[in-house]
Amino acid sequence: MNRQYLVVLALAFASLPSVSFCQDNPSATEAGQIYKVGGSVKPPQALYSPSPEYPKSERDKHHQGAVALRIVVGVDGLPRDIAVTRSLSDDFDQAAIDTVKRWKFSPATKDGEPVAAYINVDLSFR
Repeated sequence: MNRQYLVVLALAFASLPSVSFCQDNPSATEAGQIYKVGGSVKPPQALYSPSPEYPKSERDKHHQGAVALRIVVGVDGLPRDIAVTRSLSDDFDQAAIDTVKRWKFSPATKDGEPVAAYINVDLSFR
């Protein structure tokens, strides 16, 4: 899968999660609707969001920065459709993706019912 089409995830501020929410009209997908947070759509809440491990391949090079991801949080609260929207390097990108795959959320809600929703996440590597 091409990294340009992966959802954006990034940690900011010394590896603490920074989450923003997309605010547009919902878009239909084959698995049902995926909403963008805003209006009657309330954002998902992180229940478990460990920080990423700094890639060993980058540690000796003293590289640092942030990876931005866009993810869909499903009605089950699990992240899926992860896409990189701002890359740092292949190793940092993969570390960010691997970390977000382990995250757990309470799902977004629309009119009190769980729905799938897009969110953006920044992961910082320092």
